[in-house]
Amino acid sequence: MKPETRFKKAIISSGPTREWIDPVRYISNASSGKMGFHITREILSWIPNVVYVFGNVSDKYAKVEGAKNVYAETTVAMRDALLGELEEDTLVIMAAAPADFRPKAPAENKIKKEASGDLIIELEKNPDILMALNSYLKEKNFTSSVLIGFAAETEKLEEHALGKLERKGLKYIIGNYVGKTNGFGEVESSVRIFSKSGLTKEIANEPKEILAKGIVEFLKQNV
Repeated sequence: MKPETRFKKAIISSGPTREWIDPVRYISNASSGKMGFHITREILSWIPNVVYVFGNVSDKYAKVEGAKNVYAETTVAMRDALLGELEEDTLVIMAAAPADFRPKAPAENKIKKEASGDLIIELEKNPDILMALNSYLKEKNFTSSVLIGFAAETEKLEEHALGKLERKGLKYIIGNYVGKTNGFGEVESSVRIFSKSGLTKEIANEPKEILAKGIVEFLKQNV
């Protein structure tokens, strides 16, 4: 039997999105989807209706048993999938790492290496998913739904996390440092949970399964 909760639904996003340069090349990042996958598994024991919206995750993180699984390749597709599921009394945990930029004019055919000169790709900003969700909640007056964000940073973690929390109307934001050998994939990691008042909780140097469990236990007590 699930513990008592005020939420009737949870939506968790996971993994990277892809933005295509041409039919064979794309912009993405090194996120595996492991954190979002394990958060979703933990949420299933708490909230009755769970939706897992995933990007181009590693194969083993592409399906959560017991959840509704929704694939979203691009950042716009992920935004639309989340908006399509969002309703009153929903907890949203944005653990995905969507691409912030996309090619302005993707090529219809493979760009040939033999083309003369250097290749310059003009990029444009993708929509900010959390900003879009926050605007939708305000538009619909869904006052009992809660947004939780992630901030993956290479520097000034607290400064950047608190800035995002304020701009995007979040209840909490979960921050971690990332880089070539830190934060992404199967490595142990550390997370810091921030509220408007600053650092609220830290879980350090643990596998992501343990981090996910700690994050969900914190949310059970605080949202």
